[in-house]
Amino acid sequence: MELRLPTGKTRCIRDAEELRSGLSKLSKMSEGDVVELVDTETHSIRATRDDELWSVTVKKRGWWFRQTLTTGDWINLSERKKKPFWVPRGDLSDAKVLAVFCEFFEGKSLSQPIAG
Repeated sequence: MELRLPTGKTRCIRDAEELRSGLSKLSKMSEGDVVELVDTETHSIRATRDDELWSVTVKKRGWWFRQTLTTGDWINLSERKKKPFWVPRGDLSDAKVLAVFCEFFEGKSLSQPIAG
């Protein structure tokens, strides 16, 4: 797979350790930066920096379009505050982005739910 970084550089990724190394500077990226891991044009994952958090979309084999991942938050009745299940802006932390990129690379089910 190919890792595309916001600097315009691309890296060929052969194992999970190379991917973790390539994504080691997620926390230092600026708003609007995009990181993408591409296998083919119909199989890729993309993260876009939104303030201090991330918005992640994925296009998996068999899907015709990209799906946005969400935090999976729910209503917290103990505090009587509503937390939306689907969050339109990016709300994924650096650690969650790294986790879903690794899961995507390894062909595992993604731990973050899909919005919508």
